[in-house]
Amino acid sequence: MNLNSKLFKVITALFALLAVIYGGYHFLRGTDITVPSLFRPSPNERLLMSMDGFRFTQSENGNNTWRANARSADLYENKEAKLKDIEIFFTGSGKDKLEATLNGEQGVMDTSNGNATIVRGSREVRIATSDGYLLTTNSLSWQAGERLVRSADPFKLLGEEIYLEGVGFSANVDMRSILVKNNVKAVLQE
Repeated sequence: MNLNSKLFKVITALFALLAVIYGGYHFLRGTDITVPSLFRPSPNERLLMSMDGFRFTQSENGNNTWRANARSADLYENKEAKLKDIEIFFTGSGKDKLEATLNGEQGVMDTSNGNATIVRGSREVRIATSDGYLLTTNSLSWQAGERLVRSADPFKLLGEEIYLEGVGFSANVDMRSILVKNNVKAVLQE
């Protein structure tokens, strides 16, 4: 009889549990239950996909003006791509067709317009031009439409005939025109 008593208690407990679940379902079925905002992803930062090997190209009049490659990318709903090991290759637009390559470890690109922000990891952000200029800094932003790079950080620019350093700059990507904000030091070499 002791076994029957235990079996009866287990069956009664199961029926009670089922009754609570069924009653809760009927009680809450028309109710809108929202998840607290702490547990919801930001509407603009919902990850759509992650990928290895990211490529992005911009063309004008059938000519590639620049292309970006990254080892990996996370693409978000707001058209933002978080990139790792980035290389942006710029093709010159003038008669001399100067080229430049920007390298950085991590950054964010707006895939709707191509604008990007590249930041230093263990290595500096670098721009090397086909005519021998090398610019290094901790971070920079790229404005694709204007073909401009900018930074508020300290930088160094080394070329065959000049060494330039300062804090903050704005330049066209081939380094033909550069505006330095503060602490300019330049050494002209022959």
